[in-house]
Amino acid sequence: MPKPIQNFGRTWSFVPKKIATPATVDELAQLIIDNPKLRPMGSKHSWSQGIVTDETLVSLEKLNQLLEIDIENKKVRTRAGIILKNLLTALEQKGLAMANLGSIHAQTLAGAICTGTHGTGKNFQCLAAQVHSFEMLDGLGRNHLFEKDNPEFYALLTGMGSCGIIHTITLNVVNCFQMHAITDSAGFDEVIENIEQYISGYDHFKFWWLAPSQKLILFKNNRTDAKRNDSNFKRFVQDDLISVWMYRFLVWVGKLNRKKFIPAINRFLTKAGGKFNERICKSVVGFLTPLPPVHRETEWAFDAKDARRLLQEYKNLLQQSGGYYNFVQEVRFTKADDFWLSPAYKRDSIWLSMYNMDSKENWEQQLSHFENWAMQNGGRPHWGKDASWDKAYLEKQYEKFSDFKSLIKKYDPYQKFLNKWNAFFCE
Repeated sequence: MPKPIQNFGRTWSFVPKKIATPATVDELAQLIIDNPKLRPMGSKHSWSQGIVTDETLVSLEKLNQLLEIDIENKKVRTRAGIILKNLLTALEQKGLAMANLGSIHAQTLAGAICTGTHGTGKNFQCLAAQVHSFEMLDGLGRNHLFEKDNPEFYALLTGMGSCGIIHTITLNVVNCFQMHAITDSAGFDEVIENIEQYISGYDHFKFWWLAPSQKLILFKNNRTDAKRNDSNFKRFVQDDLISVWMYRFLVWVGKLNRKKFIPAINRFLTKAGGKFNERICKSVVGFLTPLPPVHRETEWAFDAKDARRLLQEYKNLLQQSGGYYNFVQEVRFTKADDFWLSPAYKRDSIWLSMYNMDSKENWEQQLSHFENWAMQNGGRPHWGKDASWDKAYLEKQYEKFSDFKSLIKKYDPYQKFLNKWNAFFCE
């Protein structure tokens, strides 16, 4: 019997009937033909239960080969199971990079893309926007190539593996570039008042909030071709000593008495982490944050035109919830996109998160409180994070919801790729 599968957040585990690790596309196609139910697995970094099944779990860990790098046309063709970190290393060796990234690179390429994972930046969409074309095996084991001139490209790419298994992806990439990265701090109310200027003033702007601090840690990043000037020692102090070891130690201290210690610790961390720091670093260093300790996480995308009001309500929501949040709350911004099930579909978005390390009971109360507010404000949940799926609500939020259901019938007539988590598409 297979060993239990557990996600990064340790929020769930399960034992599938079997785990398959196909090494070729032909093997993957035969698996689909031979099995009545399957779910594809990436790096298990999601909090949502997208891969949970009591039938066949298909790991793409062996479908991880980098197939072709076209330096002249800035394209790379790769198997979908490649880990982002490994892809980025291979690209850098050829003087290339991805145009945008999220906060971590531990996921598989397909896993990050299919769940609508995103970075931040007023002119940047979710990671799926960097895809030139992809190949998918449907529920009958048939192979399909999708390019951007096909409307179904935009439906299936962020479809969470509900219609088939994506096995090969061709990405548009760019020349390597540096990031002029400034870390700073400012008052929460001041940022709210001037949020449009912050968003428009930088290529990649985001901030962290350690509630109930009245200040924010700002990340103001611009792309540049200037020469790198960040030393390995400075990077160690900023990215390892402060951001990882000191942070994790203080999180542990905070657990001893949440009410007494967490507010003071968070104010201290805001002061330490928000100390002015300016550097020119590799783009990947500017995009990424150190891998965090195990925690719970939800994140929702809202219409960016309401950013001021939403941020004020968001601030009040967490401060008045009665909870103690021993984790950074990350706020990011993305450009509208055309992917049917992307939370940023057709609207520029502000992404508001709630992260915490607390008891299961407390977290569920906090999550319910946050979700109720999010749905009152037209939020759309990140598919890879904690959320409750309300079908009626999602149908109102996604105009292509019923059209996507029709594609499931077309590409997966026997519903091989549906599990309890994504079954709402066909209920």
